[in-house]
Amino acid sequence: MDLTDSDEAILDVLEEGRATPAFFVEETGYSRQQIYTRLRILEASGAIEQIFEPSSLWELKDDPRE
Repeated sequence: MDLTDSDEAILDVLEEGRATPAFFVEETGYSRQQIYTRLRILEASGAIEQIFEPSSLWELKDDPRE
């Protein structure tokens, strides 16, 4: 998988722990739409998983950078 700059930013946030889309937006400066798009792509690749649906809480599963 070729990682984008936004993917790298998302993975950097998740290295520190779980996060919600709003937190990703705040920490990375990317738009909410960009974050949601990349979260779904990273989820499909198996790199991350959504662990709590109502709040859309995410965590790192298998870092593709390693």
